[in-house]
Amino acid sequence: MTTASPAIQAPRPPFPWAQWLNWPVYVAAWSLPGLAALSYYYLNQTVTAQPMDWGYALVSTLPNWYFWAIFAPLILWLADKYRLERGNWKQPLLAIHLPAMLGLMALHALLNLLLFRLTGLHDTLNPTLYQVHFTSRFHANVLTYWTVLGLFYAYDYYQRLLSREQQAAQLQVQLVQANLRALKMQLHPHFLFNTLHSIAALVRKNENRTAIKMLGQLGDFLRLALENKGLQEITLHQELDFLGRYLAIEKVRFQERLAVEMDAADDLQEAVVPNMILQPLVENAIHHGIAPHVQQGRIEIEAHRTDDRLCLMVRDNGPGLKDPERLRMGVGLANTQERLENLYGQNQEFSLRNAASGGLEVRICIPFYLEPKMQEPSPAS
Repeated sequence: MTTASPAIQAPRPPFPWAQWLNWPVYVAAWSLPGLAALSYYYLNQTVTAQPMDWGYALVSTLPNWYFWAIFAPLILWLADKYRLERGNWKQPLLAIHLPAMLGLMALHALLNLLLFRLTGLHDTLNPTLYQVHFTSRFHANVLTYWTVLGLFYAYDYYQRLLSREQQAAQLQVQLVQANLRALKMQLHPHFLFNTLHSIAALVRKNENRTAIKMLGQLGDFLRLALENKGLQEITLHQELDFLGRYLAIEKVRFQERLAVEMDAADDLQEAVVPNMILQPLVENAIHHGIAPHVQQGRIEIEAHRTDDRLCLMVRDNGPGLKDPERLRMGVGLANTQERLENLYGQNQEFSLRNAASGGLEVRICIPFYLEPKMQEPSPAS
């Protein structure tokens, strides 16, 4: 049974000031609304057949936005330090952002007034002119402040989403690695106990040559297991080779009672499959379909490709499922199903059914590809 992973609390990534304050791009971005305002002023003068005053047009458009370009880093800093978040937005809104917005708007009007005086567009400085500058751009300035604030939170949300997805992917890899380690811990003690018990029985019967052969096969099996340690995915050829070492040991135990057939086309040998995905299926077939019975047992292992999917089947000639509706999988099969779900999500199939010729058939279908998709653990892990 697959357990649900806990909710992931993504850490808040630091704000990338260096990226946002790339000065050529930054100045160009703030020039766009200024140029748009300049073009609007030009079209308005043209439509109304009034002479174009370029000096007034330039001073009354572009500097408005360059002043906000100067203010924007302060707005971003306030947005980062005093966040408007769910459950805590009223205090920073009323105590920080509204006063900051009004203060910057007042400063913006004052800078415009001074610029008009320095360029000779105003003959004097007085409160009335200041009020004109403040009120004439009031709505545009309010919108500008909250646009900068909104862009910050949109970018911040996007960064959090990326961080959450990366953390979820890392946890998924760790979960699959933990499942693989659990499967190996389950396999090795059980399998080693049976194998060593069989070797001891052969020695007691003075069948030393067979015992030595079985020890050599056990050594080959363990060598391959160690070589593939930590790998989530290997080629089908490697998986079948590993499975062949396992079956060679089991054939010594069961002698003529165990017959094995493998059918995998050459063009499938480089397909990528989960490491040790077939061994627990074959072990289950031997344990339930072969070992309890005196007649010869047969295990068929088949691989074929259907469109973009690779299907693997393990079939035995045992008694099969007595009651498919009340199926209870053992640890090995349940672990295999959980690994497939962790690796491929819904893009996989795992099923058990009674074969038409008798016995149990276990079927696995996974995406077909030739390069490993799962991140492998670092050597230090």
